Amino acid sequence: MMDNSNLTAQYQSVQSLPEIWPILAQQIPQQVALFNPHSQPEVQITYSDLWTQIQQFAAGLQQLGVEPAEDLPSRVALFADDSPRWMIADQGILTAGAANVVRGATADPQELAYILQNSGSTGLVVDNLALLHKLEKAIQDLPIRFVVLLSDEDITAEDSLSIPIVNFSQLMTKGEDMTLLNPPTTKLEDLATLLYTSGTTGKPKGVMLTHRNFLHQLITIADVIAPQPGKLS
Repeated sequence: MMDNSNLTAQYQSVQSLPEIWPILAQQIPQQVALFNPHSQPEVQITYSDLWTQIQQFAAGLQQLGVEPAEDLPSRVALFADDSPRWMIADQGILTAGAANVVRGATADPQELAYILQNSGSTGLVVDNLALLHKLEKAIQDLPIRFVVLLSDEDITAEDSLSIPIVNFSQLMTKGEDMTLLNPPTTKLEDLATLLYTSGTTGKPKGVMLTHRNFLHQLITIADVIAPQPGKLS
């Protein structure tokens, strides 16, 4: 049985959401963190491997120009559906020192284009080339500096924009030397995520969530339930 009280106590000392991953990688390194039985082949990633991949993704983003900021973090849009790679990208963006701007890949392209503009995003992570093609015209008029695909699709000359485009494996290769990762100095009140509403009653609105908002849930969840490693619910 894992000592949840000890884990919760360690969470209380962290200042940002990504700081939980090295704790888990040390406490339960071989426990499965992410599992997707529907992919071909199925995906199982341990906490140890997950923390490694998060750091690789973050280091790759920094190679593309994401820089930790001392005041307001830069923003990277993440337009994709739930998957293990979504989690790696989501936490990799925060680990690189940016805030993420999240929306599902099936949202209307005009809505996604509005979110890109309204959020002030300077980077974009998307599910695949099909979604990128739907956003190409909008990207050309915005200060987007790079695009990352969560797929491993080949990027051809027809897909190219005037900015770098890399697929998931290419980005992870860029971040293989994790000694190049420049960890940000993040505070509890720093912006972590801009979560946009669906826009059913008007244009979508960005809800600002700080690292404190997320960590509060992690610290207090043990008062409600006491999940154990390997338990699915």
